[in-house]
Amino acid sequence: MEEVIVKKIIEGPVFQDSIEIGTPGKGGAIKVYGDFSQPDEFEKRIRDAVRLRKMTVDLMEGQ
Repeated sequence: MEEVIVKKIIEGPVFQDSIEIGTPGKGGAIKVYGDFSQPDEFEKRIRDAVRLRKMTVDLMEGQ
């Protein structure tokens, strides 16, 4: 049995740009919103999201 949790958090300004990473069946997909015209901030958001996705996978696997 696979559990899929989808949580939508809206904070700060509403961004129109986004990138989706991963697949629902292999550790979960994440969608990161940001502003492509501010690549440093967008990269930080992506790195944070990937780090949290890995942490979630590790927790689900009991590590």
